[in-house]
Order: sequence, then C-alpha cells, then structure tokens
Amino acid sequence: MDLPLFIASLLVAAAAPVLAVRYLQPILLRVLQQLCPGDAAAAFWLRCCYLLALCGSLVLMLLFGNFDPGQNAVQVARRGLLLVLGGVFFSVMFISRSVWSQVRRGQTDAAAATTAPDWKE
Repeated sequence: MDLPLFIASLLVAAAAPVLAVRYLQPILLRVLQQLCPGDAAAAFWLRCCYLLALCGSLVLMLLFGNFDPGQNAVQVARRGLLLVLGGVFFSVMFISRSVWSQVRRGQTDAAAATTAPDWKE
C-alpha cells in the first residue's frame, strides 16, 4: 500500500462531501426548518446529511480505491475522484429525494385542506 496515495485519497474523500453539503446548507437548513417543528430538529437532520455524505464517499474510497505501490498517481487520482463524486452524487440524490417527498406531502396536505368542501349547512 502506498501510504501517501492512501492518505491523499482519504483527504479528498472527506473534503468533497463536506464541501458539497456546505454548499447546500443554507437552502437545506431553511427547508428543514419549514418541515421540522424546531431548530434542533433541523440541525439534527443537517448533521445526518453531513454524516451520510461523508461516510458514503469514504466507504466507496476504502472499498474500491487503488493504493498499491507503483501505481500511477494520475490514475489513482482519477479513480478516487470518480468514487468520491459518485458518493457525493448518490448522497445528495438520497437527501434531496427524501426532503422533496416531505415537501410534496406538505403541499398536498395544504392543497387538500384548502379545497375540502364545507359540509356545514
């Protein structure tokens, strides 16, 4: 195992998802605050997003990364970036799908409440 390649790959695998969730954090926090009753709940789900994204990328890198001695550093970097970006993509897809399903449910409930017939006569 080539230790410098291993450490560099893990650093990239840790930094990329944190940067991606940090980019989404302002809007994600506002949406979570609308969906969750308190600030603590939104903060909890935001931290879960960080852990999900971070763990996904690190697991992919540890499982499929190539850290053998004598490997071409460019090929290792290419493979590592593909794994990390794949992990970030699937993490963000999972997070956005979960949040969107709750947003849609809230919109459907609100629409049903405003269009319900008034049977009081």
